[in-house]
Amino acid sequence: MQSGNASYIKKTNQKRILTCVREEGSVSRANIAKKLSLSKPTVSSLVDTLLEEGWIREVGCGEASTNGGRKPVNLTFNPKKSFMIGIDFGGTNVALGIADLNGEVCAYREFPTQEHLNKDLFNVIKQHVDIMKQELKIDDQKILGVGAGIPGITNIDTGIVKEAPALKWNRFPIREKLKEIFDLPIYIDNDVNINVLGEHWKGVGRGKNNLIYIAIGTGIGSGIMVNGRLFRGSNYSAGEIGYVVTDRVHADHYHPVYEGYGFLESIASGSSIGNRLSGRLGKIVTAKEAFELYQQQHKQAVEVVDFALENLALGVANYVSLFDPELVILGGGVSGSFSIIREQMMKVMERYTPGTYEVMPTSFGKEAGVIGAVALFLKESDTLIEI
Repeated sequence: MQSGNASYIKKTNQKRILTCVREEGSVSRANIAKKLSLSKPTVSSLVDTLLEEGWIREVGCGEASTNGGRKPVNLTFNPKKSFMIGIDFGGTNVALGIADLNGEVCAYREFPTQEHLNKDLFNVIKQHVDIMKQELKIDDQKILGVGAGIPGITNIDTGIVKEAPALKWNRFPIREKLKEIFDLPIYIDNDVNINVLGEHWKGVGRGKNNLIYIAIGTGIGSGIMVNGRLFRGSNYSAGEIGYVVTDRVHADHYHPVYEGYGFLESIASGSSIGNRLSGRLGKIVTAKEAFELYQQQHKQAVEVVDFALENLALGVANYVSLFDPELVILGGGVSGSFSIIREQMMKVMERYTPGTYEVMPTSFGKEAGVIGAVALFLKESDTLIEI
């Protein structure tokens, strides 16, 4: 038992030292000991181990003490010590990346999902990852593991996707499939959940512990962070804002755009906005085109988009009243029209919510899912890196 305690204390102190080095950027052993209230011999021993394993490096010299003496050697974090694979399974595209320990995406690829969904999806993923590893001149020994985001309800313990309408997956063994191509630790979660983690780690949510991330695209989903931890719910389906009912009259005639989608998605998602305006105009119109027509004050586009945004805003107003977040982050394809959405949303929220809430667009572009997937791996795995 004592040996186990000693091992635990050693690893805990290694994590604390590594976190200190990462936060400080460049710091001496003496300053680490002072900041963490550890003895100098303890710090020296643990630093030697971290140096040997490649987590940190010695660089230059710090400032000498006021009474003279040798200048201390400073320590810096080595983000290239290891890498992680991030995968974002989207209904339209699969995004893949290899990122370092700072979350910098060092290599990135994407390919159309539907072309490979029922054929060679996982083989294509492996091919792209192998090419990226060759580009970066790294092998499997340098890769800690894999994080993956799925657009649907995912049991993170069993590794089974309960339902992902955009991928037509039901009871799909995603972890098992990934294990067939990667002999690595694998962590999976809902795609919007991983986006919350990415924003909290490196984006607009940094330093904030109560966040709501809402992704508006083919459907509408959200991720919730409470006190710095993901709130997943008892069945891993917390945050399914797309199922919120915001209009009783229209709910009586509710028909989802796609099987498995909820009421709010059926009237406020990007696909529903495009489909509704397409029906009125007698031609195919995308959500992006609908917003462009809206800005031109096209009568029917204004009616469709205003109705969608009013319902979206009501759903979000209910949401923030319940969770009282520090920040609401908007992502997904439709977030490209952020200024329009935010203006409409703030009007409704100011009227119906008990407080004032900040609404901001996502920090990331196409790499968002990869960064989030890497954040998931670091959050869930037992490495020395803490985020």
